[in-house]
Amino acid sequence: MADIICLASTRWCKIPTRTQRLLTQLNRSHKILFFQPPPPRLTRDPRRHDYKKKGRAVQPNITVYTLPPVFGIKDDSHPFLLRRNIKRMADYITERCAGQDMLPRNALLWACSPLYATLLETLEYRGLVYDCYQDWPDFDIHWESLLANRADVLFAASPGLVDHLAPCNTNIALLPNGGDQKLFAKADDLTLQVPAPLMHIRGPLFGYLGDVGRNVDLRPVYLAARSHEVWSFIFAGRCSQANPLYRQMKQLENVHFLGKIDRLNLPGYAAQFDVLFDLLDTEDPDEDVVPSRLYEYLMVGKPVAAMYPARFIPVYPDVVYGARSPKEFVDACYQAVLENSAWAPASRRRYGAEAAWELRAAEAERILESNGLL
Repeated sequence: MADIICLASTRWCKIPTRTQRLLTQLNRSHKILFFQPPPPRLTRDPRRHDYKKKGRAVQPNITVYTLPPVFGIKDDSHPFLLRRNIKRMADYITERCAGQDMLPRNALLWACSPLYATLLETLEYRGLVYDCYQDWPDFDIHWESLLANRADVLFAASPGLVDHLAPCNTNIALLPNGGDQKLFAKADDLTLQVPAPLMHIRGPLFGYLGDVGRNVDLRPVYLAARSHEVWSFIFAGRCSQANPLYRQMKQLENVHFLGKIDRLNLPGYAAQFDVLFDLLDTEDPDEDVVPSRLYEYLMVGKPVAAMYPARFIPVYPDVVYGARSPKEFVDACYQAVLENSAWAPASRRRYGAEAAWELRAAEAERILESNGLL
Protein backbone atom coordinates (compact mmCIF):
# COMPACT_ATOMS: atom_id res chain seq x y z
CA MET A 1 0.00 0.00 0.00
CA ALA A 2 1.42 3.39 -1.05
CA ASP A 3 0.84 6.64 0.84
CA ILE A 4 -0.58 9.66 -1.00
CA ILE A 5 -0.67 13.25 0.25
CA CYS A 6 -3.22 15.22 -1.78
CA LEU A 7 -2.97 19.01 -1.76
CA ALA A 8 -6.38 19.87 -3.13
CA SER A 9 -7.63 23.04 -4.79
CA THR A 10 -11.21 22.61 -3.55
CA ARG A 11 -12.86 21.30 -0.40
CA TRP A 12 -14.13 17.75 -0.14
CA CYS A 13 -17.68 18.10 -1.51
CA LYS A 14 -20.92 16.16 -1.38
CA ILE A 15 -20.94 16.33 -5.18
CA PRO A 16 -17.54 14.76 -5.94
CA THR A 17 -14.93 16.83 -7.77
CA ARG A 18 -12.45 15.47 -10.31
CA THR A 19 -9.84 15.01 -7.57
CA GLN A 20 -12.27 13.11 -5.37
CA ARG A 21 -13.34 10.87 -8.24
CA LEU A 22 -9.78 9.88 -9.06
CA LEU A 23 -8.61 9.39 -5.48
CA THR A 24 -11.72 7.47 -4.44
CA GLN A 25 -10.80 4.85 -7.02
CA LEU A 26 -7.21 4.75 -5.74
CA ASN A 27 -8.11 4.42 -2.06
CA ARG A 28 -8.76 0.69 -2.42
CA SER A 29 -5.02 0.09 -2.48
CA HIS A 30 -3.49 3.25 -1.05
CA LYS A 31 -3.72 5.38 2.09
CA ILE A 32 -4.63 8.98 1.29
CA LEU A 33 -4.49 12.19 3.31
CA PHE A 34 -6.59 14.85 1.60
CA PHE A 35 -5.67 18.44 2.56
CA GLN A 36 -8.33 21.01 1.74
CA PRO A 37 -7.07 24.44 0.61
CA PRO A 38 -6.39 26.99 3.33
CA PRO A 39 -8.91 29.79 3.90
CA PRO A 40 -7.67 33.42 3.84
CA ARG A 41 -6.11 34.38 7.14
CA LEU A 42 -8.24 37.49 7.61
CA THR A 43 -11.63 35.95 6.94
CA ARG A 44 -14.77 35.66 9.04
CA ASP A 45 -15.71 32.40 7.41
CA PRO A 46 -16.58 29.99 10.25
CA ARG A 47 -14.53 27.32 8.48
CA ARG A 48 -11.34 29.23 9.32
CA HIS A 49 -11.09 27.12 12.47
CA ASP A 50 -11.53 23.77 10.68
CA TYR A 51 -7.79 23.14 10.78
CA LYS A 52 -8.08 22.60 14.53
CA LYS A 53 -10.46 19.68 14.05
CA LYS A 54 -9.50 16.04 13.90
CA GLY A 55 -9.16 14.40 10.54
CA ARG A 56 -12.45 13.29 8.99
CA ALA A 57 -12.60 9.80 7.50
CA VAL A 58 -14.70 10.28 4.35
CA GLN A 59 -13.86 7.00 2.62
CA PRO A 60 -11.96 3.88 3.60
CA ASN A 61 -8.28 4.93 3.63
CA ILE A 62 -9.09 8.63 2.94
CA THR A 63 -8.82 11.21 5.73
CA VAL A 64 -9.62 14.89 5.17
CA TYR A 65 -7.87 17.81 6.87
CA THR A 66 -8.15 21.56 6.30
CA LEU A 67 -4.93 23.54 5.95
CA PRO A 68 -4.58 26.47 8.40
CA PRO A 69 -5.47 30.01 7.26
CA VAL A 70 -2.72 31.81 5.34
CA PHE A 71 -2.20 35.25 3.82
CA GLY A 72 -3.91 35.49 0.43
CA ILE A 73 -0.89 36.07 -1.80
CA LYS A 74 -0.47 34.54 -5.26
CA ASP A 75 3.02 35.63 -6.29
CA ASP A 76 6.47 36.40 -4.87
CA SER A 77 5.85 40.08 -4.21
CA HIS A 78 5.59 39.61 -0.43
CA PRO A 79 8.49 37.29 0.48
CA PHE A 80 8.10 37.62 4.25
CA LEU A 81 4.40 36.72 4.20
CA LEU A 82 5.08 33.96 1.70
CA ARG A 83 7.67 32.39 4.01
CA ARG A 84 5.11 32.53 6.85
CA ASN A 85 2.55 30.79 4.65
CA ILE A 86 5.00 28.09 3.60
CA LYS A 87 6.13 27.33 7.14
CA ARG A 88 2.58 27.21 8.49
CA MET A 89 1.29 24.85 5.81
CA ALA A 90 4.37 22.62 5.76
CA ASP A 91 4.44 22.24 9.56
CA TYR A 92 0.74 21.42 9.61
CA ILE A 93 1.06 18.77 6.88
CA THR A 94 4.08 17.18 8.57
CA GLU A 95 2.30 17.03 11.93
CA ARG A 96 -0.85 15.47 10.49
CA CYS A 97 1.18 12.90 8.58
CA ALA A 98 2.98 11.95 11.80
CA GLY A 99 -0.39 11.50 13.49
CA GLN A 100 -1.32 9.03 10.74
CA ASP A 101 2.00 7.17 10.94
CA MET A 102 2.91 8.49 7.51
CA LEU A 103 6.34 9.77 6.50
CA PRO A 104 6.08 12.49 3.81
CA ARG A 105 9.43 11.46 2.35
CA ASN A 106 7.92 8.05 1.53
CA ALA A 107 4.67 9.44 0.13
CA LEU A 108 3.46 10.49 -3.30
CA LEU A 109 2.57 14.19 -3.35
CA TRP A 110 -0.52 14.87 -5.47
CA ALA A 111 -0.81 18.63 -6.12
CA CYS A 112 -3.84 20.25 -7.74
CA SER A 113 -2.92 23.95 -7.74
CA PRO A 114 0.12 26.20 -8.39
CA LEU A 115 -0.27 27.39 -4.79
CA TYR A 116 1.57 24.29 -3.63
CA ALA A 117 4.66 24.96 -5.73
CA THR A 118 5.77 27.11 -2.82
CA LEU A 119 6.00 24.01 -0.59
CA LEU A 120 8.30 21.95 -2.79
CA GLU A 121 11.51 23.18 -1.18
CA THR A 122 10.19 22.53 2.32
CA LEU A 123 8.16 19.33 2.14
CA GLU A 124 9.81 15.97 1.66
CA TYR A 125 8.15 13.55 -0.77
CA ARG A 126 8.98 10.44 -2.77
CA GLY A 127 7.29 11.50 -6.01
CA LEU A 128 5.23 14.39 -7.36
CA VAL A 129 2.08 14.43 -9.48
CA TYR A 130 0.56 17.65 -10.80
CA ASP A 131 -3.04 17.21 -11.89
CA CYS A 132 -3.82 20.28 -13.99
CA TYR A 133 -7.54 20.39 -14.72
CA GLN A 134 -7.93 24.12 -15.43
CA ASP A 135 -6.03 27.28 -16.27
CA TRP A 136 -4.77 29.30 -13.27
CA PRO A 137 -4.53 32.94 -14.44
CA ASP A 138 -4.59 34.36 -10.88
CA PHE A 139 -1.37 32.66 -9.79
CA ASP A 140 2.17 33.64 -10.74
CA ILE A 141 3.03 31.73 -13.91
CA HIS A 142 6.42 30.88 -12.40
CA TRP A 143 4.72 28.93 -9.62
CA GLU A 144 2.97 26.66 -12.09
CA SER A 145 6.15 26.37 -14.17
CA LEU A 146 8.05 25.23 -11.09
CA LEU A 147 5.35 22.71 -10.17
CA ALA A 148 5.17 21.35 -13.70
CA ASN A 149 8.96 21.15 -14.01
CA ARG A 150 9.38 19.24 -10.75
CA ALA A 151 6.51 16.82 -11.36
CA ASP A 152 7.35 13.21 -12.11
CA VAL A 153 4.00 12.90 -13.93
CA LEU A 154 1.70 15.61 -15.25
CA PHE A 155 -1.99 14.97 -15.86
CA ALA A 156 -3.67 17.54 -18.11
CA ALA A 157 -7.44 17.65 -18.59
CA SER A 158 -7.41 18.98 -22.15
CA PRO A 159 -5.20 19.28 -25.25
CA GLY A 160 -4.88 23.02 -24.59
CA LEU A 161 -3.48 22.37 -21.12
CA VAL A 162 -1.08 19.78 -22.58
CA ASP A 163 0.26 22.46 -24.95
CA HIS A 164 0.44 24.93 -22.08
CA LEU A 165 2.54 22.61 -19.89
CA ALA A 166 4.65 20.95 -22.60
CA PRO A 167 7.56 23.46 -22.37
CA CYS A 168 8.02 22.55 -18.70
CA ASN A 169 7.83 18.77 -18.81
CA THR A 170 7.53 16.08 -21.48
CA ASN A 171 6.05 13.42 -19.19
CA ILE A 172 2.48 14.63 -19.71
CA ALA A 173 -0.60 12.44 -19.99
CA LEU A 174 -3.91 13.69 -21.33
CA LEU A 175 -6.47 12.73 -18.68
CA PRO A 176 -9.84 14.29 -19.52
CA ASN A 177 -12.69 14.64 -17.07
CA GLY A 178 -15.18 11.82 -16.77
CA GLY A 179 -18.73 11.12 -15.77
CA ASP A 180 -20.72 9.09 -13.26
CA GLN A 181 -21.69 6.14 -15.43
CA LYS A 182 -23.42 4.20 -12.66
CA LEU A 183 -25.71 7.12 -11.87
CA PHE A 184 -26.63 8.38 -15.32
CA ALA A 185 -27.16 4.95 -16.84
CA LYS A 186 -30.28 4.91 -14.65
CA ALA A 187 -31.93 7.36 -17.05
CA ASP A 188 -32.78 4.30 -19.19
CA ASP A 189 -34.88 2.83 -16.38
CA LEU A 190 -38.42 2.71 -17.74
CA THR A 191 -39.86 2.55 -14.23
CA LEU A 192 -38.65 6.06 -13.35
CA GLN A 193 -41.54 8.33 -12.48
CA VAL A 194 -41.93 11.75 -14.05
CA PRO A 195 -40.61 14.32 -11.52
CA ALA A 196 -43.45 16.40 -10.14
CA PRO A 197 -42.00 19.78 -11.30
CA LEU A 198 -42.09 18.59 -14.93
CA MET A 199 -45.65 17.29 -15.02
CA HIS A 200 -47.26 20.53 -16.15
CA ILE A 201 -44.49 21.91 -18.37
CA ARG A 202 -45.23 21.62 -22.06
CA GLY A 203 -42.63 20.29 -24.47
CA PRO A 204 -40.33 19.98 -26.17
CA LEU A 205 -38.20 20.08 -23.03
CA PHE A 206 -34.61 21.36 -23.10
CA GLY A 207 -32.77 20.49 -19.90
CA TYR A 208 -29.66 21.63 -18.07
CA LEU A 209 -28.48 19.38 -15.22
CA GLY A 210 -26.77 20.99 -12.24
CA ASP A 211 -26.33 24.40 -10.69
CA VAL A 212 -25.86 27.60 -12.70
CA GLY A 213 -23.18 29.93 -11.34
CA ARG A 214 -23.02 33.69 -11.62
CA ASN A 215 -20.59 33.45 -14.55
CA VAL A 216 -22.52 31.00 -16.72
CA ASP A 217 -23.40 32.70 -20.02
CA LEU A 218 -27.19 32.48 -20.29
CA ARG A 219 -27.48 34.60 -23.45
CA PRO A 220 -27.89 31.62 -25.81
CA VAL A 221 -30.84 30.27 -23.81
CA TYR A 222 -32.37 33.73 -23.50
CA LEU A 223 -32.34 34.14 -27.27
CA ALA A 224 -33.64 30.62 -27.89
CA ALA A 225 -36.44 30.98 -25.34
CA ARG A 226 -37.59 34.32 -26.72
CA SER A 227 -37.51 33.21 -30.35
CA HIS A 228 -39.19 29.82 -29.75
CA GLU A 229 -41.93 30.19 -27.18
CA VAL A 230 -43.10 26.59 -27.64
CA TRP A 231 -39.74 25.32 -26.37
CA SER A 232 -39.35 24.99 -22.60
CA PHE A 233 -35.93 25.46 -21.02
CA ILE A 234 -35.53 23.79 -17.64
CA PHE A 235 -32.64 24.25 -15.21
CA ALA A 236 -32.57 21.25 -12.88
CA GLY A 237 -30.53 22.93 -10.17
CA ARG A 238 -29.96 26.20 -8.41
CA CYS A 239 -29.19 29.41 -10.28
CA SER A 240 -27.18 32.23 -8.78
CA GLN A 241 -29.28 35.38 -8.53
CA ALA A 242 -26.07 37.29 -9.22
CA ASN A 243 -26.07 36.00 -12.79
CA PRO A 244 -26.65 39.08 -15.01
CA LEU A 245 -29.54 37.48 -16.92
CA TYR A 246 -31.23 35.67 -14.06
CA ARG A 247 -34.05 38.17 -13.48
CA GLN A 248 -34.80 38.59 -17.18
CA MET A 249 -34.87 34.84 -17.65
CA LYS A 250 -37.24 34.41 -14.69
CA GLN A 251 -39.77 36.60 -16.47
CA LEU A 252 -40.01 34.26 -19.46
CA GLU A 253 -42.87 31.77 -19.19
CA ASN A 254 -40.95 29.04 -20.98
CA VAL A 255 -37.88 29.18 -18.72
CA HIS A 256 -38.04 27.23 -15.46
CA PHE A 257 -35.52 27.32 -12.62
CA LEU A 258 -36.34 24.33 -10.41
CA GLY A 259 -33.93 25.11 -7.59
CA LYS A 260 -31.92 22.61 -5.57
CA ILE A 261 -32.28 19.02 -6.73
CA ASP A 262 -30.56 16.04 -5.18
CA ARG A 263 -27.94 14.75 -7.61
CA LEU A 264 -29.29 11.21 -7.23
CA ASN A 265 -32.57 12.41 -8.76
CA LEU A 266 -31.02 13.96 -11.88
CA PRO A 267 -31.37 10.81 -14.04
CA GLY A 268 -35.12 11.01 -13.54
CA TYR A 269 -35.13 14.52 -14.97
CA ALA A 270 -32.74 13.63 -17.79
CA ALA A 271 -35.06 10.80 -18.83
CA GLN A 272 -37.87 13.30 -19.47
CA PHE A 273 -35.89 15.89 -21.41
CA ASP A 274 -35.99 15.88 -25.20
CA VAL A 275 -32.65 17.71 -25.48
CA LEU A 276 -29.84 18.32 -22.99
CA PHE A 277 -27.79 21.51 -23.32
CA ASP A 278 -24.53 22.93 -22.00
CA LEU A 279 -23.25 26.51 -21.72
CA LEU A 280 -19.98 28.42 -21.30
CA ASP A 281 -18.41 30.29 -18.40
CA THR A 282 -17.87 33.99 -19.11
CA GLU A 283 -14.73 34.09 -16.91
CA ASP A 284 -12.86 31.68 -19.17
CA PRO A 285 -14.76 31.40 -22.47
CA ASP A 286 -11.77 29.87 -24.30
CA GLU A 287 -11.30 26.99 -21.84
CA ASP A 288 -11.11 23.74 -23.78
CA VAL A 289 -11.63 21.40 -20.83
CA VAL A 290 -14.70 19.25 -21.46
CA PRO A 291 -16.89 19.42 -18.32
CA SER A 292 -18.13 16.28 -16.61
CA ARG A 293 -21.65 17.43 -17.40
CA LEU A 294 -21.17 16.84 -21.11
CA TYR A 295 -19.90 13.29 -20.57
CA GLU A 296 -22.91 12.59 -18.36
CA TYR A 297 -25.23 13.95 -21.05
CA LEU A 298 -23.68 11.43 -23.44
CA MET A 299 -24.34 8.66 -20.94
CA VAL A 300 -28.05 9.50 -21.07
CA GLY A 301 -28.11 9.14 -24.87
CA LYS A 302 -30.43 12.11 -25.53
CA PRO A 303 -29.62 14.75 -28.19
CA VAL A 304 -27.16 17.36 -26.92
CA ALA A 305 -26.81 21.05 -27.86
CA ALA A 306 -23.63 22.63 -26.51
CA MET A 307 -21.86 25.96 -26.66
CA TYR A 308 -18.20 25.65 -27.69
CA PRO A 309 -15.39 28.18 -27.16
CA ALA A 310 -14.44 30.08 -30.32
CA ARG A 311 -11.08 28.30 -30.74
CA PHE A 312 -12.24 24.92 -29.47
CA ILE A 313 -12.04 21.80 -31.63
CA PRO A 314 -15.51 20.21 -31.31
CA VAL A 315 -15.69 16.94 -29.41
CA TYR A 316 -18.04 14.21 -30.61
CA PRO A 317 -19.22 16.28 -33.59
CA ASP A 318 -21.15 13.27 -34.88
CA VAL A 319 -23.50 13.23 -31.87
CA VAL A 320 -23.28 16.72 -30.28
CA TYR A 321 -24.85 19.76 -31.94
CA GLY A 322 -22.27 22.46 -31.30
CA ALA A 323 -22.52 26.25 -31.44
CA ARG A 324 -20.17 29.20 -30.99
CA SER A 325 -22.70 32.03 -30.77
CA PRO A 326 -26.22 32.48 -29.38
CA LYS A 327 -27.65 32.37 -32.91
CA GLU A 328 -25.80 29.13 -33.66
CA PHE A 329 -27.10 27.76 -30.36
CA VAL A 330 -30.68 28.30 -31.51
CA ASP A 331 -29.87 26.43 -34.71
CA ALA A 332 -28.22 23.63 -32.71
CA CYS A 333 -31.31 23.29 -30.51
CA TYR A 334 -33.48 23.12 -33.62
CA GLN A 335 -31.36 20.33 -35.12
CA ALA A 336 -31.27 18.46 -31.82
CA VAL A 337 -35.01 18.49 -31.23
CA LEU A 338 -35.64 17.26 -34.78
CA GLU A 339 -33.09 14.45 -34.57
CA ASN A 340 -34.35 11.22 -36.05
CA SER A 341 -31.48 8.77 -35.79
CA ALA A 342 -31.37 5.11 -34.84
CA TRP A 343 -27.60 5.06 -34.22
CA ALA A 344 -26.93 8.41 -32.46
CA PRO A 345 -28.31 7.49 -28.99
CA ALA A 346 -26.25 4.28 -28.88
CA SER A 347 -23.13 6.16 -30.02
CA ARG A 348 -23.59 8.73 -27.29
CA ARG A 349 -23.94 6.05 -24.63
CA ARG A 350 -20.82 4.34 -25.91
CA TYR A 351 -18.83 7.58 -25.82
CA GLY A 352 -20.16 8.27 -22.33
CA ALA A 353 -19.28 4.78 -21.07
CA GLU A 354 -15.72 5.23 -22.34
CA ALA A 355 -15.45 8.38 -20.17
CA ALA A 356 -16.55 6.75 -16.89
CA TRP A 357 -14.56 7.98 -13.91
CA GLU A 358 -13.62 4.39 -13.08
CA LEU A 359 -11.81 4.12 -16.42
CA ARG A 360 -10.15 7.52 -16.02
CA ALA A 361 -8.85 6.53 -12.57
CA ALA A 362 -7.65 3.15 -13.85
CA GLU A 363 -5.67 4.94 -16.57
CA ALA A 364 -4.15 7.32 -14.02
CA GLU A 365 -3.17 4.40 -11.81
CA ARG A 366 -1.62 2.56 -14.77
CA ILE A 367 0.48 5.61 -15.67
CA LEU A 368 1.65 6.12 -12.10
CA GLU A 369 2.57 2.45 -11.75
CA SER A 370 4.50 2.48 -15.02
CA ASN A 371 6.49 5.44 -13.67
CA GLY A 372 7.25 3.63 -10.42
CA LEU A 373 5.19 6.05 -8.32
CA LEU A 374 2.71 3.50 -6.95
